[in-house]
Amino acid sequence: MMSVYPNGFANGISIRGMPVTMSYPGEVFWVDGSSTTPVKGAVGGQDGNVGTFHRPFATIDYAVGQCTANRGDIIMVKPGHAETVSAAAGLALDVAGIAVIGLGTGSLIPTVTLDTIATADVDVDAADILIHNINFVAGFADVATAIDVNAQNCTISNCRFTQSAVDLNFLVCIETALTTLSSGLTVEYCYALAYDAANTHFINVPGTPSGDVYRNNTLIGDWGTMAIGGAGVATYITIVDNIIYNAASTVDACINLAATATGIVMRNLCGGAAAQANGITATACAIAENYYGVISEDLSAILDPIAT
Repeated sequence: MMSVYPNGFANGISIRGMPVTMSYPGEVFWVDGSSTTPVKGAVGGQDGNVGTFHRPFATIDYAVGQCTANRGDIIMVKPGHAETVSAAAGLALDVAGIAVIGLGTGSLIPTVTLDTIATADVDVDAADILIHNINFVAGFADVATAIDVNAQNCTISNCRFTQSAVDLNFLVCIETALTTLSSGLTVEYCYALAYDAANTHFINVPGTPSGDVYRNNTLIGDWGTMAIGGAGVATYITIVDNIIYNAASTVDACINLAATATGIVMRNLCGGAAAQANGITATACAIAENYYGVISEDLSAILDPIAT
């Protein structure tokens, strides 16, 4: 049983000589959809519990509703948690300033499966939200979007985007807003395995965001339009250090930004089915050290765009 000190320690506390500081200002809520009771005195996750480690909630969606905006609340999702989203905005992250953090590695990474209907999705509808270490799984054919970002300064980090079977897929993994509503989006250290030929984008940029950062992602899939980019005129965008494998033969289908989009596109390693030097377009951006190779040929990747 954990020790509880509701009144804190007026003069601080140290354990084995190491000061322990409060690292978060808000509440911490726990989520565990398992019906097992691995710890003596614990109960399985139930919405209506108090949300402690031993009395966790059953769903992330319920936990979000217990949070207070901009207090810095954290939702800790236990290893092995599994949750389904079966409606449009079926999981709505609509409380500003919260963090959803999944625990576990490998097969124990918490999963959110989108099923039943093609419009099922996760909506980010409040600012300053963090989503970390969650595996988003497509459980229905041609799910339109996994995560629909409609608010500023969202961070999606260390997450996975996968298919549960052939023809169960996300057309778009992450969709930004049509205007500037999703500015400041950061997508980093994510992994995608999205091999269905109907897919169009990993990140779709249809609007005019400013200050987005997409970095250090590993993307393996078949995105017929492009892995990262879109028709929207993004400004001050940063796309760096991504590894992209796109089986589509579409020209410029790894990174493709609007002609007047501005920012930095550097050190991306790309491979695709199009001919060499046909993986990246970012005409008005600062471009350096991007490489593209043809996946069906025994040729080393070359600079793309080609140095002149």
